[in-house]
Amino acid sequence: MARVGLIFGGRSVEHQVSLRSARTVFEGLAAAGHVPVPLAIAEDGCWLTPEASAEILAGDAVAVPPVGKPVASTLGALTGAGVDALFPIVHGTWGEDGTLQGLCEMLDLPYVGPGVATSALAMDKLLAKRQLRAAGVPVVDDEPVDRAGFERDPGDILRRTARFPYPLFVKPSVGGSSVGVAKVERPEDLGDAVAFALRFDESALVERGVAGRELECAVLGGQGRLEASAVGEIVPGNAFYDYADKYLQDTARLIAPAEIPKEIEDRLRSLAVAAFGALGGSGMARVDFFLEGENLYVNEINTLPGFTSISMYPRLWGLSGLTLPQLVGRLVEIAIERHAERHRLDAGIKQFLAEL
Repeated sequence: MARVGLIFGGRSVEHQVSLRSARTVFEGLAAAGHVPVPLAIAEDGCWLTPEASAEILAGDAVAVPPVGKPVASTLGALTGAGVDALFPIVHGTWGEDGTLQGLCEMLDLPYVGPGVATSALAMDKLLAKRQLRAAGVPVVDDEPVDRAGFERDPGDILRRTARFPYPLFVKPSVGGSSVGVAKVERPEDLGDAVAFALRFDESALVERGVAGRELECAVLGGQGRLEASAVGEIVPGNAFYDYADKYLQDTARLIAPAEIPKEIEDRLRSLAVAAFGALGGSGMARVDFFLEGENLYVNEINTLPGFTSISMYPRLWGLSGLTLPQLVGRLVEIAIERHAERHRLDAGIKQFLAEL
């Protein structure tokens, strides 16, 4: 049994989803025999004490309002919580992108989910796709664009994407929940879509549109021993699975298990493990795919996926035989094992230096 700090909220657009995920994880940790210690991060980045955080979780609050203090002055809520491990469930930027993982490393505490480098890579679509291509993992063809280049020559991206049939998809390189993503039906609308995406990040991607199905697979485990779950399918209610479809309209359909041929399921599960492994993954990830005909393409790797009552990650592991308490308990075990291995490596380095 461990005291597990459950970190939720945060500064990203996925703040409200994080609260819903945290309530589910809290129940799972308690059922697994751990002592969950709530640690809320307000919308302005300030940390709340475990007592105040528990009130947020126990009530019906949909957000943690700003505290209005310098963030650094509130970190005592975390450092004084007396926890043995941390379970971050802060989706998106300032939580899923390596920043929170770096803080956990500096505090020398085990934490659930991938490490700093994997988290940062997965959050940056441009860098992740470069890494996946280098590993031989199939991804959708795209052209990158950055703010400086676009402002200097707005027509360049139109020329570079001339080989793609329409529609195209434009998305910020860093971001979550499809914020800033646009479907472009005509060449004359591409410039506006790129400008819109660049409101949210310094770089963007213009991707070939894929006319296919959206499939998802959950991955769990330590490095070198990753496992893949059953496969699920998202059927968007809108033109694509955008922010409104995910969180506002409740029109998308989540089908689990997905009705796909066994050969495609096996290939997808193998690719999910390969994709997460290519980024050095450990802990958990939800790997999202496009299925176009019989061709599979990795779309994104989400390293802190949702844990709401309808989220695919726990749902797919439930179909694969892991209950919620077993799943979150295993994630804590992996975090503690990885932390111990990190200490073992550090000790080996220090011994080597001492023997020089």
